[in-house]
Amino acid sequence: MSLASAPSNRPDPATAGFPAPPARTARPVRRIASLALSAAILVTGSLAVTAVSAPTPAEAMVPPGAIGATTPPMGWNSWYFFNNNITAKAIADQAAGLATPNANLALTGTGTHKSLADLGYRDVSIDGGWWTGSGSGRDASGTIVPNAGFLPSGAMSKAVTLSNGTTVPAHALNTMKDLTDYVHALGLKAGMYTDTGTTGCGGQRGSGNNEAKDVTTFADWGYDWVKVDHCGGTPTKYGTVMADYKDWGSLTANAKSSAGVAHPLALEICEWGTGAPDGPWVWGGAASRTWRTGRDITGAAGYGTTSNGGSTWINWSQVQGNFNLNDHPSNEGPGQYNDPDYLLIGPGFGDNPATGQQQTHGTDTTLWGLTPDEQQSYFGMWAIQGAPLVLATDTPNLTAASAAIVGNESVIAVDQDSAVHQGQKVIDNGNVQVWSKQLATAGTRAVLLLNTSSTSQTYSFTTQNLGLNGTATVQNLYTGAGLGTLSSTGSKSFTLAPHQSVMLKLTGATEQKPETVFAPTATGISQKSWNGSTWSGWQTLALGTAGSTGPGSIQGEPAVVSSAGGVDVFVRGTDNALWANTYKNGAWGSWVNLGGTLSASPTAASLGRDRIDVFVRSTDGKVYQKTFQQTPGASDLPAYWYDVKWTTSWVGQDAPNATTIVGAPTAVASLNRIDLFARGTDNALWQKSYVSGEWTGWTKRGGTLSSSPTAVSGHPGQIEVFAALSPTGNIGQLSWTATGGWSSTWYDLGRAGTGAPTASQVGDRINVYIRATDNTLWQWYRIGTGPTGTWQQLDSTTKLTGNPAAAAHP
Repeated sequence: MSLASAPSNRPDPATAGFPAPPARTARPVRRIASLALSAAILVTGSLAVTAVSAPTPAEAMVPPGAIGATTPPMGWNSWYFFNNNITAKAIADQAAGLATPNANLALTGTGTHKSLADLGYRDVSIDGGWWTGSGSGRDASGTIVPNAGFLPSGAMSKAVTLSNGTTVPAHALNTMKDLTDYVHALGLKAGMYTDTGTTGCGGQRGSGNNEAKDVTTFADWGYDWVKVDHCGGTPTKYGTVMADYKDWGSLTANAKSSAGVAHPLALEICEWGTGAPDGPWVWGGAASRTWRTGRDITGAAGYGTTSNGGSTWINWSQVQGNFNLNDHPSNEGPGQYNDPDYLLIGPGFGDNPATGQQQTHGTDTTLWGLTPDEQQSYFGMWAIQGAPLVLATDTPNLTAASAAIVGNESVIAVDQDSAVHQGQKVIDNGNVQVWSKQLATAGTRAVLLLNTSSTSQTYSFTTQNLGLNGTATVQNLYTGAGLGTLSSTGSKSFTLAPHQSVMLKLTGATEQKPETVFAPTATGISQKSWNGSTWSGWQTLALGTAGSTGPGSIQGEPAVVSSAGGVDVFVRGTDNALWANTYKNGAWGSWVNLGGTLSASPTAASLGRDRIDVFVRSTDGKVYQKTFQQTPGASDLPAYWYDVKWTTSWVGQDAPNATTIVGAPTAVASLNRIDLFARGTDNALWQKSYVSGEWTGWTKRGGTLSSSPTAVSGHPGQIEVFAALSPTGNIGQLSWTATGGWSSTWYDLGRAGTGAPTASQVGDRINVYIRATDNTLWQWYRIGTGPTGTWQQLDSTTKLTGNPAAAAHP
């Protein structure tokens, strides 16, 4: 994300209030087939301070892993191989292909070959084509009627022997329950498919206005999850796409059979990353285990059917497009995953099924199909993002070349890592992207170097570039080869062919856990950074010419947010407008005027480089919000599914008791959640929360504040708020956890500053910064969960002219 590259928005009219945003146009709904710290150390604090109102737990976070798998789903889906031409026997045969040993996969400990299921591919998913398109698609009782061709008379599944020696006999496939029974006998899970509308994709029926009945039917049939498409749009009883899918989430999580037996189903959302006011990555975790973040990867499906010329047409631009659209790392966690669509790896996906060569299609001169390098990169890209690994290939006939890619257990382990981090893009020079994924074992990272260009590229990097200190051993996960070591000063160089990648595992270095502090000084905005072991000296960010190339000078303190891709700074300029600048790829960009008429310093919260929310107090004393995010587009063209930019209008967030706030607001973000805090006219702390796509009202949290608050969250389900408290002026701390609610008292940090504090958090370390009474920068830090922390002076020479702002790098 780069603010410097965002459109230069004109300032909003200088009014007391901010205009409300216009209504968005819905997308047409159709499926597209070291500094030495020499200062004195003070350890201080007490627990007897200001009492607050009775604790009221904030709205709970979505429980990680509550719905679906605790690592990304793996399996097979019917759509790109069979399109609508599916039968129960075809599904059963593909399930058998997952469950039975494959000669192209590695050996088990007993000497037999592994199956795809042994590697984790255990979900078998029916897609479109099973439901009749005639009439209402239902019988007299309103129950769904399968397509007559889906359950032909006399159809039988295969008798197979699994890699553990278990024999599964053939099953008659007379009913939908027969099919799920066979899938379950293979040790696999079965997935169903429907649509939000009364009519779904391709004129088939949907579940609109029959949601509860159909969920009961799916439970009766024994399915484990349901994918819900969006071709039919949103039934009128739902105000928004989000409301529709959240209802589906409630119905599936609480599903029962018609006999009243509990049979919860996981939900998979497929509305292609559209909808308003936000995409499903923001709210999907409240309902489902996965949500599609973009269009179908290709509109031409049916490699396994003669009607499509023996191929499903796909090329590199489609793969890269969906990969880019899936870049929402802050919205992924255990049990909830961004989904860039299925894995079209193997012969017949554009290339000739017999020869594996790329080919043209009709009169189009474009070469379709993926080269071996592109197929390998495809799999590595999905793995580094922790995406669902769902195959579209012909599993009983898995080729050796395909097995070498999708059967690579080291790459699968990156995707399935128990920490469930989505890899983040740390470098993008226009030709080569570097993606880094922190793994569960401390000091280990998976790194993907990806050549996105059409020419050969050479790239070098060190551990320092990846957020690590020290030396790491390096392994090529594609080949298993050891590549020696990489250090903070000694780099490694890789030459990549067009669209080629290499996935590495780095082991042994330590996490930097860096952060940056900004403060107004006589020279402008001065910046000091921590790299995990030492502080840098002060550096200056130029403020440009007032009203022309920058804010000129700033009023109050800056706001700062950080992501793997860079640092964003926001200030109130001399013109009272909001100004922004971005540090990316080693350099600051240009100042951008985002408009508005501010009456206090801004605050910002980042849910990742794809979304930043800035909150300000306007001249009417109320809070307003401007957002940088991906917004749904109206075009189905592959190149531009979203615009990524700042909203042109401001959204009003009012003030406690519809009055005003005192000083500046503060905001903090964590998984699918933004919490906004302010000092009310009663000098108490007030809070409102944006949780899974919906705002709460303002709630009083008590205390007697003498400054604006600041807040941090190091992980979901935990928030710390800091503010100067009356009458001492000392900095106080109030804590919240999802399980325990709010603390009943403020904790006194034992030191006062000038004005408001700022704070940052990396993991279990919390840092609070103040401008001391002598105008120098001081820090209080705490590691772990205990209340006691340490004060230290970070610098005794540079004099601050305003309060600091801080942000930790993820």
